[in-house]
Amino acid sequence: MLKKIINNTYWGDKIADTVSNYISYTRAHSENIFEPEDMENFFRQHDPFILGVWHGQFLLIPTIRPDDISASIVVGRHGDAELAAKVVSRFGVKAIRGSGAGGRRSMKDRGGAKVLMQAIRALNKGDCIVSTADVPPGPAQKVGDGIITMARLSGRPIIPAAMATKRAITLKSWSRLTINLPYSKCALVCDNPIHIPRDCTEQEAEQYRLKLEAAMGRVTKRAYELVGRSPKKIAPHWERSLKPGLGFTGYRLLTNLAKPLAPYLFRYRLRQGKELAEREQERYGIAALPRPTGQLWWLHAASVGEANAVLPLIETLLHRNPELHILLTTGTVTSAAEMQKKLPERAFHQFIPLDNKKFVHNFLSYWRPSLAAFVESEIWPNLIMGVKARGIPLLLINGRMSKRSFKRWFKKPGMSRPIFGRFNAILARNAVDKRHLISLGCENVILSGNLKIDAPPLPYETDELAKLRATIGDRPVLLAASTHAGEEEIIAEAHKMIALDYPDALTIIAPRHPNRRAEIVDTLTGERLNLQLRSEVKPPNRSTNIYIADTMGELGLFYALANLAFIGGSLIKHGGQNPIEAIRLGTTVMTGPHTGNFTDSYDELIRRNGAFRVHSAKDIAAKTIDLLQNPAQHEVIKEGADAALEYLSGAMEITIKTMESYLAPGSAPQQMTTKTIGSEKGPSTT
Repeated sequence: MLKKIINNTYWGDKIADTVSNYISYTRAHSENIFEPEDMENFFRQHDPFILGVWHGQFLLIPTIRPDDISASIVVGRHGDAELAAKVVSRFGVKAIRGSGAGGRRSMKDRGGAKVLMQAIRALNKGDCIVSTADVPPGPAQKVGDGIITMARLSGRPIIPAAMATKRAITLKSWSRLTINLPYSKCALVCDNPIHIPRDCTEQEAEQYRLKLEAAMGRVTKRAYELVGRSPKKIAPHWERSLKPGLGFTGYRLLTNLAKPLAPYLFRYRLRQGKELAEREQERYGIAALPRPTGQLWWLHAASVGEANAVLPLIETLLHRNPELHILLTTGTVTSAAEMQKKLPERAFHQFIPLDNKKFVHNFLSYWRPSLAAFVESEIWPNLIMGVKARGIPLLLINGRMSKRSFKRWFKKPGMSRPIFGRFNAILARNAVDKRHLISLGCENVILSGNLKIDAPPLPYETDELAKLRATIGDRPVLLAASTHAGEEEIIAEAHKMIALDYPDALTIIAPRHPNRRAEIVDTLTGERLNLQLRSEVKPPNRSTNIYIADTMGELGLFYALANLAFIGGSLIKHGGQNPIEAIRLGTTVMTGPHTGNFTDSYDELIRRNGAFRVHSAKDIAAKTIDLLQNPAQHEVIKEGADAALEYLSGAMEITIKTMESYLAPGSAPQQMTTKTIGSEKGPSTT
């Protein structure tokens, strides 16, 4: 109904006139304060510029334009934006209609690309642009990418700005929309302009985004300080109470009610091969090992990949701290088997208890850790609350938060804020993860980089490698590593194309989950290819076309064997798997388009020509044949890959320093040589 009224020519104009008159009246009947004092000359000095304001604090912004400066404002296409466009026109400000997706995936065209081009054209013509720095639907007061892109492509500076009045009404909208009231102090504060180079990298652009976000926070705080009003009035919901909401209360109630079902769940998982019968009690928080005396740290990793990533960390911590013991928990059978073999002395493995209040109590009461650290994205609400209730320092290391997970958590502030706000510190893998985690309520987030970059090469048996090389001889080899359902057929199709030029080619498929062996054989049967399973026939026969490596713990062996590897989980929408393991063993890497799980690694590798993307069986075959015909390319690619790894490294040192800051008194760590982080050698910690 409101949209129809606003769109009506007569009533829409009447409402716009009323709103604009109210805005003018409020400005005219307020005591105005400016920083810098000569605001008009400040604007003229930098004209044309992009004025960045928070979405919820824009009501009085159209009134600040000097008469000799031409300005346009970016507004959306929805109903209330139609009113905004009419209102700003009353102040001589033109409207550019459209908005970005705010990080959302949507089939609907919101006009983001078009509005960006219009804004750049306006800047080139000499217009200033007013743009909200945060993007609907939020998070509020978190700078989006749109304003950064606008500044980068136009070459014009961003001026962070904020307006506040002593008297105002703040609505409970996502952006904390504020209606300023007359007869009060009114402050306009601007910060120094921020220039963004056109040729900056994605990581550098993210640093400028963080710089703008910090500046926006400063001017907002200062404007409210000048008028004598608390900026907490407009705090977005992710900055609010740590008190658990209904979401967490409901979760705890459900997990308590489900406690009698735990044995049935265990038996169901046992039949699927996902549990070990002899270790059932560990799932209920009942320990199978004695607790060592002295200081004990507890690390939790979800599965094999995360556990392998922290193995070097565990080894270094134990070496540097002789009195320390480490308990590592995981949730999968395969990770348990791997860790039993790989964990060093003074480190041991247990299964993570089910996330029930009683099981958590059993676990924490027995082990009494002096530090708890979760790895990557393992978030168990009852465990987190239990740890903090006992005053145990809690960290999230190698922290990551996918867009999908972030959106899911962000919609539940009554659950996300109390949980994420209880971490003492979070070490985020990249700047996007850092932004997401801060938005969910984490107050101490450190940009550390990815621990998997610093992991040593995967181990392998040299005798077994020699046997494979002797059996395979000079046959061309393509490795498809960590494949998922839907990818093996594509690899088989690529093999047939390669075989047209190289009839003796061998393709090795090492699935992410070896227990899919029967499924893979069924899928590839009928492709007129000779298949063999490594679990049945150790070395491949001369007639083998596709060799399925369905064994555990041998991925390092096959990376050492093959010059070229396709890394799976990337031709389907899974998010990709770790490319670093292959590169550490000198293997050239190709990947599909879906690499969201390792965005930083792949982006840097591809930027430096240290890896390449493929989209189909035809692409895989063509690139494989090209490298077989031009083997010197491997060295060029290797140089780019090594440079990328050097740039991305450094997470291990940052993580160790952060963790050791929580050592108990009298447990001083040994000295360790450190390197500068934040230059070409690694990601910034700022």
